[in-house]
Amino acid sequence: MDTSAINLPLDTFLSLGFYIMMIFYIIFSAILYYHWNTYSVDPGVTKITYIFYLIITIPLVTILGIVTLII
Repeated sequence: MDTSAINLPLDTFLSLGFYIMMIFYIIFSAILYYHWNTYSVDPGVTKITYIFYLIITIPLVTILGIVTLII
């Protein structure tokens, strides 16, 4: 019996890593949304926070997805 590590092709490994990262991103976003809605005082600041969060994270996730597809 071979006890060496499981040999996954690079594209499968990267896709799996991307999907796991997306799961964490969705969970983190849900927690952020809940906390900002529950504990925020100023609705204007909350709106600005959501906008900046999306402006910063959506391009990062998109770039990571494209890189995953290319490799």
